[in-house]
Amino acid sequence: MAIKVVGTTVIDDSRVVSNLGAALSVSNGGTGAGSFTTNNLLVGNGTSSFQLIAPGSSGNVLTSNGTNWYSSAPAGGALTRNTRQAVTSSATTAIDLNSGHVIDLTMTANITTLSFSNVPTSGTPILIQIVVKNASDGTAYTITWPNSVYWSGQYTGTTISTVQTAPTLATGANGVTVIALLTTNGGTNWRGWVEGTIPGGTANSLYAWGANANAYPVGGRGRLGLNDEISRSSPTQVGTLTDWASIAGSSVFAAAIKTDGTLWTWGYNANGSLGQGNTTYRSSPVQVGALTNWSKITTGRQSCLAIKTDGTLWAWGYNIFYGQLGLNDTANRSSPVQVGALTNWAEVATTRLSSFAINTSGQLFSWGNNNYGLLGQNSAGGTNPRSSPVQVGALTTWSKLSQHTAGYNNHMLAINTSGALFSWGFNGSGGLGLNDTANRSSPTQVGALTTWAQVNRGNRVTLGVTTSGTLFSWGFNQSGELGLNNTVYQSSPTQVGALTTWSTVLGGGNFSMGITTGNALFAWGSNITGQLGLGDLTKRSSPVQVGSLTVWSKVSPGGQCAWAITQAAINPA
Repeated sequence: MAIKVVGTTVIDDSRVVSNLGAALSVSNGGTGAGSFTTNNLLVGNGTSSFQLIAPGSSGNVLTSNGTNWYSSAPAGGALTRNTRQAVTSSATTAIDLNSGHVIDLTMTANITTLSFSNVPTSGTPILIQIVVKNASDGTAYTITWPNSVYWSGQYTGTTISTVQTAPTLATGANGVTVIALLTTNGGTNWRGWVEGTIPGGTANSLYAWGANANAYPVGGRGRLGLNDEISRSSPTQVGTLTDWASIAGSSVFAAAIKTDGTLWTWGYNANGSLGQGNTTYRSSPVQVGALTNWSKITTGRQSCLAIKTDGTLWAWGYNIFYGQLGLNDTANRSSPVQVGALTNWAEVATTRLSSFAINTSGQLFSWGNNNYGLLGQNSAGGTNPRSSPVQVGALTTWSKLSQHTAGYNNHMLAINTSGALFSWGFNGSGGLGLNDTANRSSPTQVGALTTWAQVNRGNRVTLGVTTSGTLFSWGFNQSGELGLNNTVYQSSPTQVGALTTWSTVLGGGNFSMGITTGNALFAWGSNITGQLGLGDLTKRSSPVQVGSLTVWSKVSPGGQCAWAITQAAINPA
């Protein structure tokens, strides 16, 4: 570390630097005179001159022989080589110290041979810093250090003892490890130590776990996106792609949007639900076309709806019988097709075979299956399905829709601009939260609260979070998916535990998952295929944290599986 002298500077350092054959230097930055004193700084053995050339210093340096300090110009004049240089790793990486003594080393490959050129001759000490930055996609590359580098060893006379192993580099996307290397004999021997680390970020990575075979359910093979049909009971990263922005999963397939606006799908595809223009299933993410303006995505049982950044609404997949794609017919589509000509869509959601959307004017529309009055049309036209969007009532104050992930799901909820919650549709398990089990064919307010921030649905289950971060649940509870430490059904909102740090929560097929404001992921409910991500097949009736990491930003439970996205990089360097 270079210490710039301004006026009088006091160095207080109790570390002992002994018999290194070089000196500690303190630079005045070449800007003027100054003086300094040292407290408890033992440098040298009283006979040798010690000079530690610090990166970034220039001009004269102050040198100690263990007794006195004096000013002198370093060999070769000002330290013009103490600048930064950028190096990208390869199997054989050579670093020319004439190009700079601070090396920004970006890892894109394992280094099996590392060498340095233009090392000062023996007797001229030099300290270099290597700022090792891990790969931006989080791949953990390694460095095979030269045998001349000794790690954290201690000098006894001229012998190094207590040699430690090479340091472990910081992992994660763009993780940084700052390493110092000192030599006084022209690079024959280097003394190395880690000056600090910055944990790598997670760069919006995608993880999946749970059922991945054809039997859970039939046709659901490969839906985890892991390029196989093997189920997992703990989170497993989906490929090496990063920068995932949102994820929507169903019982048999998944769709996701990246931060660059591209759309990707994988899993079951018999009815064109992947939007790839065919019916071939995929076991790993495949981009849908080449467009980069996808904004929001939602999935039905075997269908997709998405909004683009231009406000247009698009649909594809299964459409037989109910017209849930909103295209005024009941024909399947294997590629995205625009729904109408409007360009003011803001929110979109689905149930198993129905669709809902809110436009920028706050109007709510519905179409598709209308059993149990699910479309909220107040039984106008009976329970006949609709194959194109029809407005629900005349209100223009709708704000948010409850998202569906998987399971038997024929109820719907929405929040208005005042924070009030409304529900309608099937209510056989009390999922509407109206303190009874009667179906509703038009939106009905749930209680008197006007502090609802989010509400989502699972298999006949509803979970909601208020603006205070409190979690409520109600409805079906056979596997403990309400998180209430029991299996008793609830027909009105019931608080889950005492935490007030919930930020998002969603339901899957008889299980639920939530994320706290601290980015911790929790799961509870059925676990027959490891869908809770807890490394076992034991069900839980109250929230249990998934691992110890606090890096999660998005989660989407499926039928018997789940997907989650980690938060943006901690270190965005």
